[in-house]
Amino acid sequence: MYTDEFLKGLIDCPKKIVDHPKEKEGRADFLKKSFGLISINEEYRFNGFITQSLVFDENFSIGLVFNPKDEKGTITLLRCNGRHGGTKEFPHHAEWHIHYADAEMINLGLKPEGRIITTNEYSTLDSAIQFYIQHINLMPEDRQKYFPPPSGQLDLF
Repeated sequence: MYTDEFLKGLIDCPKKIVDHPKEKEGRADFLKKSFGLISINEEYRFNGFITQSLVFDENFSIGLVFNPKDEKGTITLLRCNGRHGGTKEFPHHAEWHIHYADAEMINLGLKPEGRIITTNEYSTLDSAIQFYIQHINLMPEDRQKYFPPPSGQLDLF
């Protein structure tokens, strides 16, 4: 059984990149990069991904996926999303938003990222990437090497 505290700990634990970001094949109208991460204590493994629409710049998703050692499958812990068109059913799609894994959803066998919050932490793909790498606690040397701040922006963390 998962707890929200354990899931938060997975997001917060310091991480380093073990498989550098590379372009992946995917849908023709989206760019996709993926990369491998490991916790500094080497106890947990993760995958990261960045997808962006080639048609609509604000339609992107940046995620952190947990790969449990003792279970089959993966758990999406976090997705930082851009705006991709709100509807009555999904009004949060009209805003910058973050999906977080919810322990109850996981324990019920449902899609993990059931907790959704709108955010003002970012407003472009570049600022979302900078938010994400700080939020998942990526080691500073890997931040600088693989996701340097856009030119003219300082990395204060």
